[in-house]
Amino acid sequence: MASYDGHQGWVNYLAVQPGAQGLGYGRALMAHIEAALLARGSPKLNLQVRSSNTAVLAFHHQLGYAQDEAVSLGKRLIADGPQP
Repeated sequence: MASYDGHQGWVNYLAVQPGAQGLGYGRALMAHIEAALLARGSPKLNLQVRSSNTAVLAFHHQLGYAQDEAVSLGKRLIADGPQP
């Protein structure tokens, strides 16, 4: 899922089924998203990846993405795990 807020683009979710990983689908999806956002005038594309997800970080580094000098803040409104 990708979006454009009028200032910058975001990739909110990108997933490829494990059995289909390494076949170029993720790379093709990212290229399509980049082209669509560029056509809308987005000067930048952002995405967030958990620091522990080294495989996904490596994938995006291969596509030219680098860590920004920004801090991501979050607040849980619903606790992780099973709900009562």
